[in-house]
Amino acid sequence: MGSTDDSGAGFGLPFSGRPPVFENRTRDAFMVVPGIMGSVLKDTGTGRTLWGADLSMLTNRRLGSGFLGALHTDEQERAADADTFGAAPLTRIRATELISRPWWLPVLEGLEPYSGLTDTLGEVTLAPEAVRAFPYDWRLAVAYNGAVLARAARAHLTRWRERVAATDAWLAAGAREPQLVFVAHSMGGLVVRAALEHDPGLAVETRSVISVGTPFLGSAGAVLTLNLQQAGARPAWLHRHVQRLAATLPSVHDLLPAYRCLDLGREVDRLTPRDVARFGGDEHLAARSLAAHVRHWEHPVDLPGHRAIVGVAQPTVQTLREERLGGVATAVGRHHAFDVDDEDELVRDVLTGIPARRDTFGDGTVHTLSAHTGTGAITYVPGRHGALPCHAEVLDQVKHIALERRSGGRLSGDGPQPGLETPRLGGTLGAPLTLAVTGVEIPDRDTLTVRSATTGRPGHPLVLRRGTGRSDSVLTAHFTADVPDLYRVTLKTPTHPLITQLVLVSPSDASDR
Repeated sequence: MGSTDDSGAGFGLPFSGRPPVFENRTRDAFMVVPGIMGSVLKDTGTGRTLWGADLSMLTNRRLGSGFLGALHTDEQERAADADTFGAAPLTRIRATELISRPWWLPVLEGLEPYSGLTDTLGEVTLAPEAVRAFPYDWRLAVAYNGAVLARAARAHLTRWRERVAATDAWLAAGAREPQLVFVAHSMGGLVVRAALEHDPGLAVETRSVISVGTPFLGSAGAVLTLNLQQAGARPAWLHRHVQRLAATLPSVHDLLPAYRCLDLGREVDRLTPRDVARFGGDEHLAARSLAAHVRHWEHPVDLPGHRAIVGVAQPTVQTLREERLGGVATAVGRHHAFDVDDEDELVRDVLTGIPARRDTFGDGTVHTLSAHTGTGAITYVPGRHGALPCHAEVLDQVKHIALERRSGGRLSGDGPQPGLETPRLGGTLGAPLTLAVTGVEIPDRDTLTVRSATTGRPGHPLVLRRGTGRSDSVLTAHFTADVPDLYRVTLKTPTHPLITQLVLVSPSDASDR
């Protein structure tokens, strides 16, 4: 046989000219799966956009009451799961696209568009058609949407393989057949897991699952959303309508924490369906979702090539304590979790016997221990939950994984990781918002700014001062909006990527209640 030398001659035949150098691109097909709130929803009958287009639904009481009321699930939608998929199609509301503008809800907080993820993948795939966004009706059960995703993913992979096979320029000797890569944010990771559970054969066709801030063990924020009308914050109409909506949504119940989260002082309990009902949720939906948690604990679903990207260093509600206000059960968030040993038993203080509490932080919505399955590679980045899809380091990691480069659990930068916290319930015009920064040692080197997320209208840098919050290391700043709007708060430090968070400021309305 001939040999190959620097001139390119070899394999028995001489070669003249320059050998081709191929672009570093992946042959695989990608599904981008957003989280809760991440898809635009439309009324099928009227064509009216119900979610994701007009921010006035969150700032105008008359409009908002109608929009939020229309999103309540009916009996058929509440009952839909993987077993009913295909039997009776749900057509009242349809998802049309991923959100293209910043969005926000109380407790769930801000969500940035997914264009950064889709654009990043477009840079490293053979053609834009390799990347498919998967909008879905995020109101419905995770299991139902998983069945929808399984069918859509198979169809997308089939079409993409046909396209690759028909394009001579993409053929290469010995190249493997394209596979699927799922890139999922937040609840989207649970939908991917449900898809693989619904269609186990799909795992063979999947190279990797990239989860970004996915609450595999749930989020205490789901309980706070169901309990929202007890918060006592303004505008009360918005909180009241969001709570009523959440109580009808299987998806919010699917985000309930599966871990021990109810702090009883000397003991810590898991939630029961009756607890959820007491806090404002639906007992039946809670029972179905908590049973699914048990099933996944006893029979884990394998996520092929799982890469978990986990937001860290952000103040995060991890557990709950019940208080009675006016005879009504109110859930109060706690910024700590509880250690368990290898036998899943609580670790206790040797002197007092009380459970050991520890602040594990998280991304502001999902605490660190909930955002991975314990298997696969984990990458930690300091960032807020809703902004992770556009976080510079997240996009960098997604690109590396898409190109089959190794990824690992590094934390960006050295030393303390910066954190940002804004009011979870938003604010009202004329009332100052308190913004908190953690993990910052030299405040003079860091800047905190606020600008409109809808118009880009710039604000001024805020002055960070030592606060008296949960720790003397917390810095605070105050911001008073001059117009109702959705604002983007940005923390800039010399050693880390920008950390951003959205916060809604509503009109002040004395007759709100």
